[in-house]
Amino acid sequence: MSKWRDLNRTQDCGEGHCDLPAGFFRVNYFHGKEMRLADYVDEQRYHAGKMRFHNARLHGAGILCGLRLSVLAPEGTILRIGRGAAIDACGREILVGFDQCVDVAAWFRQQAYTFRDQDGNPCKPDETNRVGLCVVMRHAECGGAPEPVPPDPCGSHDDCGCGCGGSGSCGSADPCGQQAEFGRITEEFELRLIFADEAKTLARHRLFPTAEVIDAAVGTTGGATGLLAALAPPIRERCPGGDAEWLNLGCFHVTVKADQPEEVVAIDDIDYGCASQVLLSTEVIQYLLAGLIAEVDPDMGGPEITAISFRKLDAQRHQFALHLSGRIDTKTLDDEASFGLRQLTGDGWLHPAGEAVKASYSEKILGEAHLDGPAIYIAVASSFLAAGGRYQLFAHEDADPVADALLRRLRPRHLSWRFCLRQENPGDALTMHPLGG
Repeated sequence: MSKWRDLNRTQDCGEGHCDLPAGFFRVNYFHGKEMRLADYVDEQRYHAGKMRFHNARLHGAGILCGLRLSVLAPEGTILRIGRGAAIDACGREILVGFDQCVDVAAWFRQQAYTFRDQDGNPCKPDETNRVGLCVVMRHAECGGAPEPVPPDPCGSHDDCGCGCGGSGSCGSADPCGQQAEFGRITEEFELRLIFADEAKTLARHRLFPTAEVIDAAVGTTGGATGLLAALAPPIRERCPGGDAEWLNLGCFHVTVKADQPEEVVAIDDIDYGCASQVLLSTEVIQYLLAGLIAEVDPDMGGPEITAISFRKLDAQRHQFALHLSGRIDTKTLDDEASFGLRQLTGDGWLHPAGEAVKASYSEKILGEAHLDGPAIYIAVASSFLAAGGRYQLFAHEDADPVADALLRRLRPRHLSWRFCLRQENPGDALTMHPLGG
């Protein structure tokens, strides 16, 4: 027996059951290996199982695209399901390559006949002569391309007097008749019309973690780190299983004749609010995320400090260069109030005296020919700098922001550059080294 089938025969995605597989097993190839049916089965099962696991656990179940419901002709009773694709709760891709049509009137007439004498007849219309219906879909497989199966020369052929070691002759022809197997398996789909109440149970699917857990985490935590911490316990608690494999494509109402309640005369009120969730592609999620960040942070896209360099300017001054990703509006830069520098000593923080720190701006890198682009230059008195000292270059929180022409402020908004100064030998230039990485 195939190793996959042996360990996973109770884990297959059956009616309303999708669970974690027991494991994944690859075929181990080597020179001289004899390939049998089970080896080929395991090879297919491995790749299919990995893809389904990926889809189910990382993407979830829902509609990828299409599968729109519409009436084929105005005031008609033929329902059209548009071509499209989906992923079920087992992670299996479902592809509907062509539009499908359903004769709702004929189906409803048959259901009315089937349930005519039963209590709680679901075909019974409401006071407005309407009945709620839904379209559900699930994955299906269909065999095709039948091929003859060669006879087993050592199989049991008691009925025809032929067997391995028996008196009969087991040649190339099978005297008991030749069997056939499907040579191809087509991954298809099954569409079904059902009553709205039944659809609520048959196509029920819950998020993992559930919407209630996610909403509670969002409402009681702050920031991305807090949200992830709040979601970790329910995610770690279990792996979900048992979700229905049916997907709800949408619901609608049919109107029946008042004197002939088994006869449908119209399809209306197509509703997707009850349908299975849609799954967004990565590119759509990226687009939405970028828009969300732009709303939350209106300075997104503004100039950013990309690097900080340090050099001796002259005999009295050293200079920091804040290299920028874009231009700033020079009128927003205050030469004294925008930036500050402080040193941590044994007695606490020490600030330069007077006008020892001056900021300026240029769109040409001064004295740094290997760099290109605009920069903010901060000059500081050399007397304030000492080898072995620990310093912090920062942006004043209470100062007006440095911004570009679109009033997008300089990032990082809360600049805090921590560094120490070193001098390898007396007389050598001071060099800057970041603290903490």
